[in-house]
Amino acid sequence: MSKITFSILLLLIGNLVIAQSVTGVILNENREPLAGANIVDRSQNAYTISHTDGSFKLNIDTTISSTLQLSYLGFKLKDLPYSTLHNKDVNLGEIQMEPALFETEEVSVVANRIPQLVMSIPADISVVSQQQIQLIASDKIDQNLKFTSGVFVDRAFGIFGKSVVGLRSVVSREAGRQLTLVDGVPINSADNGGTNWNRLIESDFQRIEVLKGPGATIYGNNAMGGAVNLVLKRPTSNKVDVTARTSYSTYNTLQADFSIMQKLSDKESSFYYTLAAKGLNSDGYITAPDTIRDKTDTAVFLKEYGANARLGYMFDAKSHIELEYNYYDEYRGQGTKILLEDGAVSTYKTHFTKLNYTNVLGKLKMDFNLFYQIEHYGRDIEKMKKGNYTHIKVNSDRTDYGALAMFHYELENHNFSFGGDFRSGEVYGVDEYQTSTDKVINQGKLDVLNLSIGDEWQISPKLKAIIGLNYAYGHFHNGAFLLEESTNATDFMKANSGPLDTKIWSGLSPRLALQYDFSKNMNIYSIYSQGFRAPSLDDITRFGFINIGYKEANPNLTPETLDNIEAGFRVHRKKWALQTNMYFSQGNNFMNYVATGDSLFGGRKLVYKKENVTTVYLYGAEINFDYAFTKSLRLNTNYTFNGSEIGQFDARQDLEGKKLAYIPQDMANISISYLHKKIKTSLNIHYQGKMYLDEVNTFEVNPLFSLDASITYEFYKKFSIRLSGQNLFDEQHMVSSDQISLGRYLSVGLQYGL
Repeated sequence: MSKITFSILLLLIGNLVIAQSVTGVILNENREPLAGANIVDRSQNAYTISHTDGSFKLNIDTTISSTLQLSYLGFKLKDLPYSTLHNKDVNLGEIQMEPALFETEEVSVVANRIPQLVMSIPADISVVSQQQIQLIASDKIDQNLKFTSGVFVDRAFGIFGKSVVGLRSVVSREAGRQLTLVDGVPINSADNGGTNWNRLIESDFQRIEVLKGPGATIYGNNAMGGAVNLVLKRPTSNKVDVTARTSYSTYNTLQADFSIMQKLSDKESSFYYTLAAKGLNSDGYITAPDTIRDKTDTAVFLKEYGANARLGYMFDAKSHIELEYNYYDEYRGQGTKILLEDGAVSTYKTHFTKLNYTNVLGKLKMDFNLFYQIEHYGRDIEKMKKGNYTHIKVNSDRTDYGALAMFHYELENHNFSFGGDFRSGEVYGVDEYQTSTDKVINQGKLDVLNLSIGDEWQISPKLKAIIGLNYAYGHFHNGAFLLEESTNATDFMKANSGPLDTKIWSGLSPRLALQYDFSKNMNIYSIYSQGFRAPSLDDITRFGFINIGYKEANPNLTPETLDNIEAGFRVHRKKWALQTNMYFSQGNNFMNYVATGDSLFGGRKLVYKKENVTTVYLYGAEINFDYAFTKSLRLNTNYTFNGSEIGQFDARQDLEGKKLAYIPQDMANISISYLHKKIKTSLNIHYQGKMYLDEVNTFEVNPLFSLDASITYEFYKKFSIRLSGQNLFDEQHMVSSDQISLGRYLSVGLQYGL
């Protein structure tokens, strides 16, 4: 036998001796199989997932004593030691997972783009689990954030209006200060900076993660107040997973949605698909209060439907590729009717597509995304003034596209992250008068590049530091505000007509965070971070109507920054958990709408212009206390204090010392939930302190209480009936000088698989 042949035989025999496996079966609290659980040995870079029957097999290429980490959404992380030192396969038998009772026991990716236990991240993070989404009385995905500390969901008209999600005191009415992500990909529009929450299908998501404060250094622009990451469902077995629901609600509202998903094989490598769709039709309600209502005021009716489809291939537990397509169509009444058949209406048509590739090579994890979104916004405006009728057709085409690449590398006590993203947004909007020759055009393009680098450093077993830096570069170009064939209807805009100057912005967003663990169940953390946001295309290029009145464009806006310091404390025990956080922020060159002193329509519509408020001070605190009486009966409570003050504002010194509009001064929530095999029910009390709707602090909304409740009863094999109510106390308030908020909203529905 030659030496080469002998060497090959030795290698083969060595591999037969050394190559071993670790097996087991993962079960839930009811001893039912958990498919799709993650099994990881980080020391060996070994990954696998459990099959439909809960079983798994993890191949180990060497003899070792090590630890497996088992994770599954909604369950506590579990560490299991094992040893292959005797050259034998290891069978761990049945492994029962424990449900996560508190947020601190949940896993989140929003802080650093990798799965981490919330308790291990030095940041103010909240998680709304799939179980909570099923319990809360909601029709839109953002309404599930209403009972989260530090979050203000401004959806005064319910499903019949838009939503702005505010984090802490930062957002106010500026939706662009809060970044919205779907599986880590931004969906904010470059035109207005905000998110169209209405287009998202609630049944398509498994949880919501919220990072409060500008600590998301890797996100750059738009993340001044923080980030909300919506995590999509994915199939875990080769059985078809179906959820569906239909309901009838107040104002003759009919809606339905469903989701279907499946892996096409029970092997690790497999194709998979998901499909979700929704539809809604409602007569709506009249937003004008009785005291000023006339014959032109009509209901804000609503028709919408949408679908989301994903096709992917899982190469193994560490890597996959996925293609997604989303479509949304909305037709919404605006509450007035003069001559048009449906009165004033608005429309949204959105096409969104995304390609994602994720892989792990040794200790390097990589994630790549390409996305493209086309949104067509249309609106019919009609008005009568002194017997003269005006009809305007608004058509705005908004395009957003980009690419993201993120890398994570583990090296001893360090977890390095680096990468970047490029986002480009473009708008071409036309206000075309149907009763005259006027045509008003706004256009522009904004490119934003973010580059980031960070390190999570485990200094000692009890002390951790996160150091990060983001560089954001913005370039506005191809901008113009134009008038064509103008008459006296638009002559007052002539001075602003013409091309707009090219503008360039840039900024650094550093972050330093420290966390000290007294034990695995108790820690403190402190953070210094900075946020940065450039003006949106709408800020720079557009004159037109907004919710609070009429706005003038301001091409002279400069970027705003936010310096933030905060500290937090967390502890959880077997039956209770406590989280607290305090922060102080200084906003420089803060952008805010300011009344110019002019008005339209006899004072019914004030004229506003966005200005840079030189200095703004923001401060606040949160406290969360959760208690589990039993595994079925839970109490969740929280209180939020929001403080804001305009410091120096040279152009409007009369506003110095005033509070920012659309920020409740405090909020509190009490939620009680009961989960049984057949019955699920929740009772949610929400308190919203007073807030101002104008910058001079004269239009005040008094404190509000709302009571929401839901009860679901499973009557036959995954079929259930659901009763829910929002704002059961029927609290209403003035949203503007001529609109009132939605009152009591009741629903009855039939569900399957929820």
